[in-house]
Amino acid sequence: MRNIIAIFLALGLCFGISAFGETRLFPQATPNPDTSNPELQQEQTPQNSLPNAIIESDIESQNVELQSSDSIQYANKSLVKNVYLETLTPLLDILYVHQVVALEVKMLIFSGYTTIETEFLFEDNALKNSVEVLNPKQNWVINTEDSSLKNTFYLKINQVQFAIPTIKVSVNTKEGTVSETLTGHTGRAIKLDRKGSYAQVVAESLEILDTKITNYDANHNLAVLQLKSKMGNLFDFHLSAYAKQGIESKSGNYKEATAFYYAIVPKEQNTISFDYFNTQVEKYQTLQVQNIAIEDRVSTQSDIKPKNNYQFFKISLMVFFALLFFGLYLYKRKIIFIMFLVIALAFLLYFVTLKTSVILKSNVALRIQPTFNSTIVLTTHTEQKAEILGKRNNYYKVILEDEHIGWVVKNDIKD
Repeated sequence: MRNIIAIFLALGLCFGISAFGETRLFPQATPNPDTSNPELQQEQTPQNSLPNAIIESDIESQNVELQSSDSIQYANKSLVKNVYLETLTPLLDILYVHQVVALEVKMLIFSGYTTIETEFLFEDNALKNSVEVLNPKQNWVINTEDSSLKNTFYLKINQVQFAIPTIKVSVNTKEGTVSETLTGHTGRAIKLDRKGSYAQVVAESLEILDTKITNYDANHNLAVLQLKSKMGNLFDFHLSAYAKQGIESKSGNYKEATAFYYAIVPKEQNTISFDYFNTQVEKYQTLQVQNIAIEDRVSTQSDIKPKNNYQFFKISLMVFFALLFFGLYLYKRKIIFIMFLVIALAFLLYFVTLKTSVILKSNVALRIQPTFNSTIVLTTHTEQKAEILGKRNNYYKVILEDEHIGWVVKNDIKD
């Protein structure tokens, strides 16, 4: 019985081996694949590779991909925005022709930088002159509170149809030049068409700080007004009623400015009156002064029909001292008083013989003030007699026979 069972087991084992192929219970050396057959090599390669194995060719391709990814990341990093620009004070809804407005701008720079360049770009050439940037080269100022940079640009509206320019700021950073822009826009301004005494000034405020009215000739006065404005086009001050007028000098900035305005005004005009447009209350306001010649306060002019009283005072003073020292000598009988008397008489002789009447050369310019840039109020065409009223540096203050007063250069006096 045991022999029969052993025979059946042997037959079953042989049948299993033939059914399942050449399965070996113990591994043997695997023959090398035939490399001469590419198709066989391609079929066998995946079978001989582990599931998570990294092939050398795959490593090289992955390195190329990583390098490309790093280049893209570096390129993106260099293009990261590190300059920000914003407007702090938007423009008013209602603007007027000739009005001066302030545009305050803030900039943040998140990188080291060396230089900043600001440009103002007009997209429409037809509107290029509609707005004037009064301080285009204004420097940027660092705000210590947040390390930002601020700038205030002053714009003057010149036309009804105007265009605010685009502001382009180019910053030279360590990554390169980075530019940021604030887009401009167009708008319409109101044109003030007031006639008569309108001074062509649009401002938040305008005031007369001081006045000086002097005699110009027999029929006219010379009026000098010291004006101060806030956010106004003060330097455009002009009155249509006067033929001779202008701005003598100016100072300050566009936010607050002062100027000396002069005009030749007829004597029969009782007051000098003018209007300006106040943007705070949005209406015209009137300023006026009396057209009466008064004592010199603002400019370097003299009173009505001035005389050389200063020289008369000096002569009188020397006569007084001469009499005083002569009386002291008679009373004290001391030689020192004789010496003082001689000195006083010497000064008296000098002042008496001092030349006050002079002849001006032809084509001599009479100026309002003793400066080269001062306004010329009159130019002589022939030689004229004049009387010296005063002296300052290289200028003489003279009065002509027709009572015109002005300052002339020393070399304009004939020897």
